[in-house]
Amino acid sequence: MTDPLSSADENRIRQLVSVFARIGEERMKDLGLYNPELQVEAVGFRRWQGWLAGILVTPWFMNFMLLPGPDTENLAGVEPGSRRRIELPKGEVVFVVGEVEEVGPYLSHSIHSPMGQFPDHASASTTAWAAVGPWFQEPGEEQQAGCGFGWGVNKGP
Repeated sequence: MTDPLSSADENRIRQLVSVFARIGEERMKDLGLYNPELQVEAVGFRRWQGWLAGILVTPWFMNFMLLPGPDTENLAGVEPGSRRRIELPKGEVVFVVGEVEEVGPYLSHSIHSPMGQFPDHASASTTAWAAVGPWFQEPGEEQQAGCGFGWGVNKGP
């Protein structure tokens, strides 16, 4: 079960999108793994057991992300690149600890990287929206029709 997002959660997700859009412009766009047809988008973010959870689409990766909350593991001071195993409804998932300015530490699990297989942003976004729900399904549970939850924002350049 997911809890509704607060305005602070929504602001935090907007900040995540803004920071990764800036990273793309400043550090990634000249690298071969950057797909200029794509934008940064937060897909299906929701509260889950204290974490802010959803998929972040960028021109260089699509990752399932967990942003810590006050009732989750404190990632401050945890070595970026280290791994954490988290039990999700779909089963145990291995996440990598990351940290980025203005966002702080987070957990990520790669879904796609690089993003060259997507001809346009619509195809990447559709893939992310199709993928986000199953992360929260118990094995054998049928997928719900329609989204009905979560939050998405596309604030790419």
